[in-house]
Amino acid sequence: MGTENKEKISRAVIACPLFSGLQKKELEEIIQIADLKHISGGQLLFSEGDPANYFYITATGKLRIYKLSSSGREQTLMTPKPGTSIGEAALFADGAYPAYAEAQSDAELVSIEKNRFLELLKSRPRLAVNMIALLSQRLKNFAHKIEQLSLMGVVPRLAEYIIQNSDGKTEFRLEISKADLASLLGTVPETLSRAFAKLKAGGYISETGNAINIDDPEGLREIASSYD
Repeated sequence: MGTENKEKISRAVIACPLFSGLQKKELEEIIQIADLKHISGGQLLFSEGDPANYFYITATGKLRIYKLSSSGREQTLMTPKPGTSIGEAALFADGAYPAYAEAQSDAELVSIEKNRFLELLKSRPRLAVNMIALLSQRLKNFAHKIEQLSLMGVVPRLAEYIIQNSDGKTEFRLEISKADLASLLGTVPETLSRAFAKLKAGGYISETGNAINIDDPEGLREIASSYD
């Protein structure tokens, strides 16, 4: 493994919540069983139903995790940021990936082979606890997403997304396309455009290119907590 690749793997592993709280020696053990995988924009990392022989940690670039309905409609589940692990739940159960993962730009991912990781898991109880916590949080997030899609209108969904991704700031840059954002929020681009227009007309937000300015944070939080 080259020095540059090892450094990229190390940064991604250290940033990954799955490995938080591990000792330096334990992190090094994980780095030793990891490889760096390069994929091009538009390339599938895995498809739903593929054997889950690896799980991944995003290092650089943009990815999208999505499901495909029988009618061909795509529903975006997440757009993982660097340091996010993906596919780890598929190492268990039936051992198949439950969704599609596609690179939206050239990307680099840390890949960890299933059997080597499971062997390490046996001797590292802290890692096992972290995995349980991470999967529990993912389950909670997906339960909330189901609630959103079932009960919340598109405007509060959009407001909640803006609040969550602004990290307490009054401006943030939208890192995904509005088409992908529409899919993530369970709607279509036209409906999303109307939701943006309503928030701007109400004085809650304004836009400058890809930058979204939060002009009324408190009002936006109230919208995000409503269902209409």
